[in-house]
Amino acid sequence: MTATLTRPATPQVAGRVATEPARHRTDVALIAIVVVGSILRVWNLGASRLNYDESFTAMAGRLPISHLFGFLARNDSHPPLDYLLHLPLARAGVSEFWFRLPSAMFSVAALALFAWWVRPRGRVAVIATALMAVSAFQLAHGRDARMYAELEFLGVAIAVLASAWIVRPKRWHAPVLGLAVFAGLMTHVSMFLLAAGLLTLAGRRTDRHAWRWRGAIAAAGLAWLALWGSTFAEQARGGHSSWIPSTTLTTLTTALARLVSYDPALPLVVVAAAAIGAVIIWRTDRPLGRVLVAVLAVPVGLAAVAGLFEPVVLDRTFTLMAWAPIVGVAVAIDALLRRQRVLGVAVIAAGLCLAVPSALGVVNRVAGPDTPLRALAARMQPGDIVAVRPRSKAPELQWTLGVRTASSPARVRVPGVPRAFALRVGRAELTGRVFLLDWKHHHLSAAMRTSSCAPRWSWGNTSIRCLRIPLSISAYPATLE
Repeated sequence: MTATLTRPATPQVAGRVATEPARHRTDVALIAIVVVGSILRVWNLGASRLNYDESFTAMAGRLPISHLFGFLARNDSHPPLDYLLHLPLARAGVSEFWFRLPSAMFSVAALALFAWWVRPRGRVAVIATALMAVSAFQLAHGRDARMYAELEFLGVAIAVLASAWIVRPKRWHAPVLGLAVFAGLMTHVSMFLLAAGLLTLAGRRTDRHAWRWRGAIAAAGLAWLALWGSTFAEQARGGHSSWIPSTTLTTLTTALARLVSYDPALPLVVVAAAAIGAVIIWRTDRPLGRVLVAVLAVPVGLAAVAGLFEPVVLDRTFTLMAWAPIVGVAVAIDALLRRQRVLGVAVIAAGLCLAVPSALGVVNRVAGPDTPLRALAARMQPGDIVAVRPRSKAPELQWTLGVRTASSPARVRVPGVPRAFALRVGRAELTGRVFLLDWKHHHLSAAMRTSSCAPRWSWGNTSIRCLRIPLSISAYPATLE
């Protein structure tokens, strides 16, 4: 037989056995923090136009299912699950708030589950949950209509499952793990890093629970291979992630630190604090320490090595394990409070002064295309043509000025404006006006420059020109391809 660990009544990293009043205060604090964190995740959620990635998700979701997977194979590097989740909303043409709301709800669920999981750890739980509630990373990606909010939730859920399994494995743990790993693999390829780490939890054990654990992870990988493996191979040849830098000490440290703080002056401090907290956890709460090794140390190590050859090391790559550095920092702060209370309080105060403005900045952040798209929408009328250069910015125009305001207008060609994507607004007769949103002041022919029909609007390197064109415009079906 193989012995299993017995969970201590109170985790040692909590510092001391909590009294009933202390537990009550912890519960009240955690509830308040989760409420504040939830408000931050939904506040002002629909005020800004969809950014490029969100618009890409929205327009991909409007493609026929028979075309969607092939489109993703040629134009993206991600699996399809998030696109399928957003597909009904994309086809309904909902507002920005409703399109982002599922992501916000996943992020809220991740925060609430995390608070419940760490609750027995007293002050550490309060500090860690507060860090997660106002984390700029958690907020930024928990409010975007992309796959990262789902990864936030999956990462916490798998950690809760792994910590329960390592203490007292149950028969249902393995199949639930398999489903979670499969969902992660169909959401983002970074799940392979976490899956490799989860395999190490079984160690050299040969009991049935260990083999079920390994089998569940392997089954999830095989299911992904059968359903998405060939498509992933095609995506990998597309170079869609070539902009991600190679592994260096700076890129790795920065990627990990951004999971806790976006402040560019703090990467070494954050990583050092997380490492100190991890050492304390390993010495005082070995089950949680083993989980940290499996879900953080192993995946990060693999990513660092892979990043020497492929584009891997980025903060979003570590979304699944973003909770782990937060716990490490919280334990380090708690240890400082127990040894140097005044210094610990000062560190917390300084952290709040940095974290709260950063969090509010994320909540009030305006998407990159918001200002130009609003300016363009204010100028266009039925019968006009709206165009954007470069053509790669088409999804922003299609969603905001097509789906949301002009009842799926027809795509058209604009003579004299190369490399542009253009839409005819409404079904009225053509006015002969083209409003060209040019993101980098591209060159126009002399004839087009002299055909201006309104003053040029400028915003940094971006401009909107009103051009007069011949009325012989040929329309053809709108498409992303």
